[in-house]
Amino acid sequence: MVALRRILSQVALKKRASANSSERQAWAAGDLLFVSNYGDGDERQISFAHFSTAPEGRDLPTLKVLGWDNRDTALHLDAVARELREHLSWPANENDVDAWREQWRAAFTLRHREVVTTSKQLSIRLAELARSIRDRIKTALAIETENGPVTQLMKAFQTALVHDLDADGFADMYAQTIAYGLLSARIADPQRKTGDDFAAHMRTNPFLRELMEVFLKVGGRHGKPGGPSIDFDELGVSEVVELLDDANMEAVVSDFGDRNPQEDPVIHFYELFLKEYDAKKRMQRGVFYTPRPVVSYIVRSVDELLRTEFGLEDGLADTTTWGEMVIRHKDLKIPEGLSPSQDFVQILDPATGTGTFLVEVIDLIHKTLVAKWRKQGHGEKNIDALWNEYVPKHLLTRLHGYELLMAPYAIAHLKIGLKLYETGYRFGSDERARVYLTNALERASDVGQMNLEGFMPALAQEAQAVNQVKQSAHFTAVIGNPPYSASLSEPEWLMRLLDDWKQGLNETKIDLNREEWKFLRFAQHQCTVTGVGIVGVIVNRDFLDGIVKRRMREHLGEVFPLRIVVDLNGDVKGNIADENVFEIEQGVAIAVLCRKGVSPRLRFMSCVGTRTQKYGDLAAMEPINIALTDIASSPPYFRWVPYSSMCTASAAAEYSGWLPIKSVFEVATSGIQSKRDRLCVAFTRTEMWEQVQRFASLPAERARDEFELGRDGRDWTVVGAKADLAASGPSQRFLSPILYRPFDPRSTVARHALA
Repeated sequence: MVALRRILSQVALKKRASANSSERQAWAAGDLLFVSNYGDGDERQISFAHFSTAPEGRDLPTLKVLGWDNRDTALHLDAVARELREHLSWPANENDVDAWREQWRAAFTLRHREVVTTSKQLSIRLAELARSIRDRIKTALAIETENGPVTQLMKAFQTALVHDLDADGFADMYAQTIAYGLLSARIADPQRKTGDDFAAHMRTNPFLRELMEVFLKVGGRHGKPGGPSIDFDELGVSEVVELLDDANMEAVVSDFGDRNPQEDPVIHFYELFLKEYDAKKRMQRGVFYTPRPVVSYIVRSVDELLRTEFGLEDGLADTTTWGEMVIRHKDLKIPEGLSPSQDFVQILDPATGTGTFLVEVIDLIHKTLVAKWRKQGHGEKNIDALWNEYVPKHLLTRLHGYELLMAPYAIAHLKIGLKLYETGYRFGSDERARVYLTNALERASDVGQMNLEGFMPALAQEAQAVNQVKQSAHFTAVIGNPPYSASLSEPEWLMRLLDDWKQGLNETKIDLNREEWKFLRFAQHQCTVTGVGIVGVIVNRDFLDGIVKRRMREHLGEVFPLRIVVDLNGDVKGNIADENVFEIEQGVAIAVLCRKGVSPRLRFMSCVGTRTQKYGDLAAMEPINIALTDIASSPPYFRWVPYSSMCTASAAAEYSGWLPIKSVFEVATSGIQSKRDRLCVAFTRTEMWEQVQRFASLPAERARDEFELGRDGRDWTVVGAKADLAASGPSQRFLSPILYRPFDPRSTVARHALA
């Protein structure tokens, strides 16, 4: 920008002619077009730039650009090419100079970096409006009878898809559906305003399309006189429509699929939206965007293992059937109830979020097949026809995703639709992406008795579709980034499976109930049912050597003989020069697990450095890399890290030769953690009793400040604790002795003592 402005100052006509003005050529600033080729190596960019007349009261003209770089997607390049053709071509009438000026200047509508700025502002404002809609829906639920339209719709969702949905959750779903449904429609057809028939443009999902129509109808958009008391404008939906209609959505769409992981608008459209909309819910649900280099490495690894371990020449793109596979591999059996004609490679992302993994799978499959068809001698037109035949028959039928939150669910459909559109595929009227709104950890439910057809046919169809998938689908590739959060739901069937990872443990087991481990156990179960398969996931790196995780590692090692681990490190409490690839404190690792009749093998590598370095390493690295080294995983801890990262093999052997410490002591414990020691722990029983009385007598906020209690948690609140004391009456029977640390007896007050 600085260079262009300096050039402009030398070649543009001045308002006041200088003494030397006659010595050089000059032009009107508005008649100048700058074509720039700049940057180093692979980062070179080409841009057309134009300085528009400065607005009144400003000295500097505004720089507006039209450009591209090596990271741009086909969608963006098409937009640039269209602008160049339509606006910068030579005029039909050379004599009409003013018309030509107006024509080519019209190509320049964006200021430098305006797209990203617009997307950020759009996310923040959309979050504000969605929050307002959510609060109004909660009010509607509070004042409606059991037969009210909003209440009835909530009950339908509870019955069909999300069985633990409460009023707050439904209000969230409603608000996010409105916000992201309208956004999806606007993005799907950016030149058409949302006030038009926006629902008709949701190509990938008839359920999402009808859901928008029903939600707006319930909200009064198409309501009849005497219907719901809440109308379209009262909900604030019209403000969302106005916001999206005024946004420069064409520019945002063109930039939507930028390959730069730091500039993916999903970060702005989703993570920023959810942070502004409800930061607490984002943390509670463990929602974090997965960087593309991490996603790419996992997807490429699964693709490679399908080729090397299963003999599938086209990897994830392969259409070999189960019947053909059992002929090739005598150790394979077709799972009960499965047709021999079904494609062997069935892909599932059980926590799909915004669809990042599924989009990467589509990208890899498209590249694989285009390269294959070109090698076979097919021309571009024929390749396009082959791809449009392949997608509905062999791609959409094999690609599945489950998502619990409404906003990422809508975005996943949006991204899949945009990605397929970019590859040249056009959706037919009866086709859809197999991404479902459901809790992946819940088993299929009986939808036979649901009376939903007359109320909302698409809801009934969505419920039936996801239940059919859960009942009959057999997945051989499970990929994704499970949520990092405490236990949110505990399905009985899955908790029983988790018991396999808790056998013989004396330590606390609550850590094994976290969501990430449930999803990993779910993925293992999918491959156990099928008998074969590959799992590619991101895990908490504590999994690699944590003592409590030893049964988990042992069990996984028995099920998956081939295990590949890439330790991405990044613990905030560790080396400060070693950055995390996510915006979280806990370091992570990639685990790719293969279940097939191969000899046991555990391969490992470690990545340390800046986030940018790790992204570069993962992007450049071959999936089955020579940097991977074979390591042993031996009892009693079955660690998935090499001895050298902990101690030498000889030191480990010497250590294991001594008596275990639990054989020396009669009593063993892993300790406790109150997270509020200032209130709950004291040196003497008398001091502890004084603290209890003081806490009971203070107002909640005074008590919070005096005892340094900080924020409330999911299972404990200041108000709740005070209510417990008030209900029972403060008594010294609440007090218990505690061994705070070895040889450090103290006194505590325990909630269980209230019983």
